[in-house]
Amino acid sequence: MRKPDWYCDEVIPKLIAVDVVRETDEVLAFRPPIPGFGADHVIVVPKLHVPSLLELGPELSIELLGVVQDVARDVIDEHGGCQVLTSLGDEQHNRHLHVHIAAGEGVARFVSTSDAER
Repeated sequence: MRKPDWYCDEVIPKLIAVDVVRETDEVLAFRPPIPGFGADHVIVVPKLHVPSLLELGPELSIELLGVVQDVARDVIDEHGGCQVLTSLGDEQHNRHLHVHIAAGEGVARFVSTSDAER
């Protein structure tokens, strides 16, 4: 029995409304209806089911990364910076490759030792 795949089952076939940021024949970038983190949150997915980054083939990886770069540039232009993240293994809540691009309030902030001492 196949586990539910929110991206393949609902988002890619457009059964739920999402704010589409970019779309190619192979890749979809969208703002989810309920943001997961960050004031601005975009998710980029291949339209073909790919379980995780570890199973991504070379041809699709070029297109996926190109969309991630384009969206990240736009987010940086608007917010000054962003985080790009994907999860693997037990940290991956949906077994469909998805890349988060997030900026603003709500993203993890990493503080260096020298920053913490100030």
